[in-house]
Amino acid sequence: MFGVCIRHHFRVTGTIHILDGACHPFTERRFKMSIAKKRATSAGGAILLLLLFFLLAWNYHNPYVLSVSNGIQGYLYDSLNQFGSSIFIGITRLGSGYVSFPLTGILAIYLIIKRKPWIALLLIYNLMVVRLFNRFLKTVYAFPRPTLKHMVDAGYYSFPSGHSMNSIAFYGFLGYLAANHFKQKGKSTRLIWTVTSILIFLIGMSRIYLGVHFPTDVIGGFLAGGATLLVTILISTLRPLEQRQHAN
Repeated sequence: MFGVCIRHHFRVTGTIHILDGACHPFTERRFKMSIAKKRATSAGGAILLLLLFFLLAWNYHNPYVLSVSNGIQGYLYDSLNQFGSSIFIGITRLGSGYVSFPLTGILAIYLIIKRKPWIALLLIYNLMVVRLFNRFLKTVYAFPRPTLKHMVDAGYYSFPSGHSMNSIAFYGFLGYLAANHFKQKGKSTRLIWTVTSILIFLIGMSRIYLGVHFPTDVIGGFLAGGATLLVTILISTLRPLEQRQHAN
């Protein structure tokens, strides 16, 4: 039986002496329970998001859904102006492969140098799988894009939005890794999740604003991309406990 070793801290005359203590089965059990809970939450969340995605796809052409979706898109598109266009064009590029691929490559190299190849592999896996999954879903549903004038180049089919799907999986996983890093240091993760959420939301909003997607495409992208993210998080928990401790 292996255990998770913890350190005992004793404060003596203003200094802290650290003694590497024995392994504690109780701490090990708590760690296993935490991992089991994360796995269950990730798996359950992924299934729920996929069910919601398929429900949305099934009702995509429902007259009421179309009316609401077209109304939202028309309102945002009609508010288009030169200043707003420039901002949202810049934001939408953050959700493209021109940003995610180089950034993933740089981070993967850094993580390998830091002897964390498992995390580097997860980054690459997460990026590739979400893009392939998006291509597959677009091909299956083959829903056309809006007929409005597109303010940016956009090819292939409309549903689900690739930028929305990719951004929630890619930036969501980066946020997850950053939050774990700060949490281990005892620091708040609220700012990380706030910034990550706003960025993902704005990337999705930019696709509607620029006339290349309906709101239903963006919501569908968030649902399918969120499921992909949760599967990646689930996979990240499958390593042996000893290796996980060294990776941290």
